[in-house]
Amino acid sequence: MTESSISHPLFDRGISHAGLKQVRGRFYKLNHERLLRTRTALLSRQQIFLDLLPLLIHINHPILPGYKSAHTPCGIDGYTPDELTLERMRTNIARSVQYRQDEQGPPQIHSVFLMGSCGTVAQAEDSDLDVWLCHRSDIDDLGLQRLYNKAGAISDWARSLGLDIHFFLMDSEQFRRGQRDRLSAESAGTSQHYLLLDEFYRSALLVAGRYPLWWLVPPSEEINYREYTSLLHAQGFVGPNESIDFGGVSDIPAGEFIGAGVWQLYKAISSPYKAALKLLLTEAYARDYPNVVPLCIDLKQAVYSGEVGADDFDPYIMVYRRLADYLQARNELDRLELIRRAFYFKVGIRLSQAASSIAPWRRKLLEALIAEWQWPAEQLLNLDTRSRWKIRRVREEHRFLVAELTNSYRFLQDFARQSDSPALIKSQEMTLLGRKLFAAFERKRNKVEWLNPGIAPDVSEEQLFFHTQGFGEQRRWAVSTSARHDFEADAILQENDHLSGLLCWCFCNGLINDYTRLRINGRQDGVSENDLRKMATHLSSHLPRKAFAADPQKHEAFNRPKVPEAMLLYINLGQGALSALGAAGLARHNSSYSISHIEIVFINSWGEVSSRAFSGAEAILDAFRAYQQLMLMAARGTQQPLIDAICFNDPEQKLRKRIRHLPRLLHRAFYAKPKNKRLIIKLGNGFHILQTENDELRSIHAHGYSTLIQCLGRGQASYSPLMIDRYCAPNSALASIVATANSPDCYIFFHRRDDFADLFVRDERGSLHYSTAAFVSVTQLLQPLLAFLQHCQHEQQSNHQFRLFELHQQDNKWRSQALDIKKLSINELDADQKVALEAIANPDDQGRLVFDMRYQDQLFLYAKFGPALFDEVASQLLRQETQPTHYQLDAIDLSALPPQQTSVYLRYKQHIEEMLNTSVLSQ
Repeated sequence: MTESSISHPLFDRGISHAGLKQVRGRFYKLNHERLLRTRTALLSRQQIFLDLLPLLIHINHPILPGYKSAHTPCGIDGYTPDELTLERMRTNIARSVQYRQDEQGPPQIHSVFLMGSCGTVAQAEDSDLDVWLCHRSDIDDLGLQRLYNKAGAISDWARSLGLDIHFFLMDSEQFRRGQRDRLSAESAGTSQHYLLLDEFYRSALLVAGRYPLWWLVPPSEEINYREYTSLLHAQGFVGPNESIDFGGVSDIPAGEFIGAGVWQLYKAISSPYKAALKLLLTEAYARDYPNVVPLCIDLKQAVYSGEVGADDFDPYIMVYRRLADYLQARNELDRLELIRRAFYFKVGIRLSQAASSIAPWRRKLLEALIAEWQWPAEQLLNLDTRSRWKIRRVREEHRFLVAELTNSYRFLQDFARQSDSPALIKSQEMTLLGRKLFAAFERKRNKVEWLNPGIAPDVSEEQLFFHTQGFGEQRRWAVSTSARHDFEADAILQENDHLSGLLCWCFCNGLINDYTRLRINGRQDGVSENDLRKMATHLSSHLPRKAFAADPQKHEAFNRPKVPEAMLLYINLGQGALSALGAAGLARHNSSYSISHIEIVFINSWGEVSSRAFSGAEAILDAFRAYQQLMLMAARGTQQPLIDAICFNDPEQKLRKRIRHLPRLLHRAFYAKPKNKRLIIKLGNGFHILQTENDELRSIHAHGYSTLIQCLGRGQASYSPLMIDRYCAPNSALASIVATANSPDCYIFFHRRDDFADLFVRDERGSLHYSTAAFVSVTQLLQPLLAFLQHCQHEQQSNHQFRLFELHQQDNKWRSQALDIKKLSINELDADQKVALEAIANPDDQGRLVFDMRYQDQLFLYAKFGPALFDEVASQLLRQETQPTHYQLDAIDLSALPPQQTSVYLRYKQHIEEMLNTSVLSQ
């Protein structure tokens, strides 16, 4: 019967009950044929799942698999189990279950569909099956949760049969409006709508319930889908509970190709071959935009033209045919060969091996394609032994796949620019997918590249040999399966400039399993086999075994920016750094760290693994900088990452015990409040003052203790508290000063020594100024200094406090004893108080800073006396009756300069007093 012979036309559309019945019957016949194929592709014990699936959803019974609650929504529109299904239930599940149709309430489920490769040439024994459970739109949240729980319980039962089943709860009305569940590891979220419909209409199998209304819309009317379906309902050609409507597939918007392409790029992380097929189909569609004819329309056109068989319109073969035509037209034969391999692997039948009795129709379809491709027997054998591929063959295939994925990504970028259309995907979902793609495919220096995303099941080796090549800075580590020292370059599996990076690559790419023997030829760079195994065991307990981007359990991690999770340190590998000291020597040298080589492995929350190595006297500082850069990645409030270390050539773990506190120290110093701290640490080459500046860790090196004190006097833009490592001069006066001065005030410390004293002033910004002075009494030592500091505070218009401490040394330990400033009889500064000797800053015409001097009421100008200024002042001082052995400034006026901290006043004071007293002595 043709459409022209159908009677009772509706307007000019030619719709009739007979014509609709005929088309519906053709779809049902094709659906039934593919359902039978789905069943034959399953093992006999698995077929019970397909037989009972609609019944388990249709009723709630405590004995049946999936039961969670008597109130779970159930009942499928138009479904009544036949006697064969009930008998299968009684024979295989529970004989006591009785089914009564009159006990069922109003149906809550519209339809049950199977999605994916079911009933196609690509349905293998291990194929997972997606089930669309299409429910009424008025089920409340509690009912949906109950239905979700039941679906999960049915999946658990299916798993016991060896089946991997994923249920998706679908509301056809929401779907038609474009409302989708948020993106997850299994759900595409808003990344695609029409393309998902295209796949659904060409591949979905109706298991029970309402059929798709789309079946009844002729291909020529697809563009008028809404109007046409409204006519079908309005004129009674389709009953109210007869069909389910997901919408039409005409006019696919340009933005959907972008979102769907990014989704498939993500899926390529774990299933590269399947994703490559879908990516290329997206590209082929987009090339035809805006005149896109989806494959489901080709299928519908064939059905409307006459009856079609499952062989003629197998969904996967339809995809291949469209891609082959596309690539041949573009003369891209290398891509075509990759697509053929992807198709062959997706089907999963090994044609070089004996035929299986299961689903012979699948083998027949594939053999027909291979005959077209003219693949030789050796090529089939190579592909069929993919399970025995090792890393070299995997690397080669990975290169082809990455090239294809890169090509697709660039096409999506070009298409987005040319179509000037944004991706029809929520921005947060695009961000999440982008993060996964970067984690999986972005190539960066020192980052481990995952080469085996579903290419070969096992690339592990029984034995791996680690060698070094080259000399000096050109020396590199290499791994191979050969024990020869002079092995050829093509025998090398991978190279790295440090051993930990090479081991990470081996672990992440599956070359090492529990039984792999790791060997070193001799002592390579001082590294023994025991060292190698020690590092490997430690890495094995921390490294991820699969890319997080491909792991559904890690999906939520990509909803947040990546943060550091682990930092593994391998110290002095092969360096023999402690051999000169020995265990006893280490105890004697307890103010430094005997570290000359550090290898660091980083693991972040996106599963990215990278490694770095540092050598030399400042290796530990380089490690600190790496840690600081790592912490820059962390969001505010992020917990400190796990930090673990192994020290080699470390008798009794003494060095490891010494450094174990360093991560906590760094965290307190630079990532806990208050900010802007400075950390003092001692290494073999001297002291280092560490401070962050513009998110970069800076280091000031001081060879000795006196130089360190000078460096601590450098100015600070704001308050910068000092911290000191516990092993850095632990029994020094400095350690006591640092421990005592813990607020943004001005601290004065002094230590008596016979006829002179050491003076330390740690000012309000944390700078430390050191000087010496003659000592007669505490009052004579401190009164002039405190008076000077109060003048400075007045000019600074600051409200910091003055705190006074005396330093005492006893039993080789230093402590700070607080003193009461009031007992020194120094009152608050009076603004009109007489200042006898004062220096006044005055920039000259060339911008140089010079000082004028005032003594009593007499002013000495630098502009008048020039370099002879201090000689002139000295002459005036010597005319006085009282002549002290050392003249001190009562005040310095720096008002001509921007506001300065106290240590700046003290430095000028010390310098000017030295020049002035030198002039006094010379006269």
